[in-house]
Amino acid sequence: MKYNAFIDCEGSLALQLGFLSTATEKNGYLPHHEDIYIIPSESGEEGDLCGVATDGKRLHIVDPLDKSVGVFGLTPGYWKVFKKTKKPIVWAARIVDTSADNRKFPDYKKVMPNGEPVYKTSFQGFCHNGVARWHNYGQLAKFLHDFPDTTAINLDFLHALGMGFTWEVEWYGPARPLKFTESNRTAIIMPMHL
Repeated sequence: MKYNAFIDCEGSLALQLGFLSTATEKNGYLPHHEDIYIIPSESGEEGDLCGVATDGKRLHIVDPLDKSVGVFGLTPGYWKVFKKTKKPIVWAARIVDTSADNRKFPDYKKVMPNGEPVYKTSFQGFCHNGVARWHNYGQLAKFLHDFPDTTAINLDFLHALGMGFTWEVEWYGPARPLKFTESNRTAIIMPMHL
């Protein structure tokens, strides 16, 4: 794989790219499931960018990305995150030729839930490893139990939303994607089949 640009960013943009990269950590089945796709923003101002990433079972979107994208050199195309730290710092590279491995990012808008949600709630991010793991398990159990119908969600996907963030959640019915929104970040998570 060839790269033509490398960035080393920190702060808000690093947090956003880190969030996007969590949707690629389990590595999906297709080449685009390993990358972050940067495109022009539809909801921001002219020149703003949007980041999208998926592993086929969850979709993470940041729209618009932080205004510092130009300072760090982030441009539209496919990007691979190589390293991220807690500070936060992210190292990423832009992939040059995506035609060789048939990269074509899917139309992510097709999986966005539409219509009115059946149920709305909020979700407080949690941690399921280390000392903080018991921080809000009671809240997590209540969150999962309160859906109008049995809904199984991969806890790794919920953990990837980050501790300390409050997400607005929209439930559209059994076996339908759940929509999590926090500021300019969105996560679409497919429930597990029971």
